[in-house]
Amino acid sequence: MKTRHFWGALALLLCSFSFIGCSNDDEEEEEEGKKVTDYKELVLTVASKKIPGIIMEGNSVVSELYAVKKEQADEWIAYGGIAGFEYEKGYEYKIKVSETTYLDYAMGDPAWTERDLLEVISKEQKESEGLPLHFIPDAYYKRFPLPEYRYAVEAENKSPIEEDLKANSILPKEYHYMLYSNIDGYRKLIGIKEDNNVFGPYTVKSTSKKPGDMPESYKILPPDGKVASAGEWTFLDKSDNTTNYPSFDVFIVRPTKTKSIDRTPYVVYLYKDLTKHYQDKYPEAGAKTVVVSYKLLLFQYNQ
Repeated sequence: MKTRHFWGALALLLCSFSFIGCSNDDEEEEEEGKKVTDYKELVLTVASKKIPGIIMEGNSVVSELYAVKKEQADEWIAYGGIAGFEYEKGYEYKIKVSETTYLDYAMGDPAWTERDLLEVISKEQKESEGLPLHFIPDAYYKRFPLPEYRYAVEAENKSPIEEDLKANSILPKEYHYMLYSNIDGYRKLIGIKEDNNVFGPYTVKSTSKKPGDMPESYKILPPDGKVASAGEWTFLDKSDNTTNYPSFDVFIVRPTKTKSIDRTPYVVYLYKDLTKHYQDKYPEAGAKTVVVSYKLLLFQYNQ
């Protein structure tokens, strides 16, 4: 009987040591997993407004970024989020931050940098000067194809209307368009032709519509694919005033499926019925229906 109790106690003791050993190993692995590979402190000048751009970290998407200058530097550069920094638009800041770089191979992206506010040195109400229009490299924005411009005309004499449509597109056709969200959650549209030639960015005021409530005239120039949703877009400037661009009816479309579903992005079709416009402009042409459409790839899939 005593022998049996002895072996039972020994087994329990071994299990206890084994459990403690495993727990210690797990804690050591956890501590060893995340390592600090670099730490530095910087003094930055932060611009009075944020700039659309991307930072090549992880899954890069267009967003509004801080524009900063490092000490003794003249060039504004893109900068990511700063923990603890309560930014207010319209003010130029001088701040001190820390940058801590970590490495952990257990993470999907093993290396990353965290930025923390250490001190607000100054805050001045002013408009920062010499800011770039965007921080989006051409290798990125050129992945978005130029808009596909289409029109359809039903008239007794199409020629003057079609010539005018070719020469006077409502939406610029030479820009690569991208949609993103700002810090307040509003959607914004930017088009880039060159680094110093930009459409917008404009805030997109969106209202929902049922596809069946769209003008019948659009049926002569239907979107290619299954319509997922519909609405109306109006472009607003930085003061939330309407721009010189008209509002567009919008169809969000999923194109015909391909062999690789991941490479089948959603596209946006912008529509405008210009029948009344051309009836007034060319009364002798006998316009019955005039419709224009722009096909934009705004939701970039991962490469």
